[in-house]
Amino acid sequence: MIVFLDFDGVTHSTPCQVDALFGRLPLIEAVLREFETPRIVISSSWRVVHSLGALREFFSPDLAARVIGVTPVMEAERLDEHWLPNPSQHFERQWECETWMQEHRPRGTPWLAIDDRPYWFAPQCPHVLVTDPGSGFQPDDAPRLRAMIEERL
Repeated sequence: MIVFLDFDGVTHSTPCQVDALFGRLPLIEAVLREFETPRIVISSSWRVVHSLGALREFFSPDLAARVIGVTPVMEAERLDEHWLPNPSQHFERQWECETWMQEHRPRGTPWLAIDDRPYWFAPQCPHVLVTDPGSGFQPDDAPRLRAMIEERL
């Protein structure tokens, strides 16, 4: 099971004061600790400016060990004259998640994404837990995350 994790609007509100960055991450980590199998892939735009090692440092040590990668940045590929459109091209984050899954996991591996931008995913996408960008992941989101993981295990 893969959990694609956005940062802005999920692990903290958008906008966010520096001292509040990643303030909601402990709530997400608490739910993930309940399960052994979920691995984390960073889908946040932070992946463009921070190394995987630097991204892991935002997590508690036990969960940092579960951070296994980052989604590809697809924008550059769109400029390639040989690029063929993917069916989910209008839903960039979903496209990045699906591409990562195709490259790194067997077909049928369960996944979900925690993100604050539903328009980056197909309408009614069953794989996305949408958070309120103004507050980030909240205690009320924890049961939804838990249920989504349980459905996929």
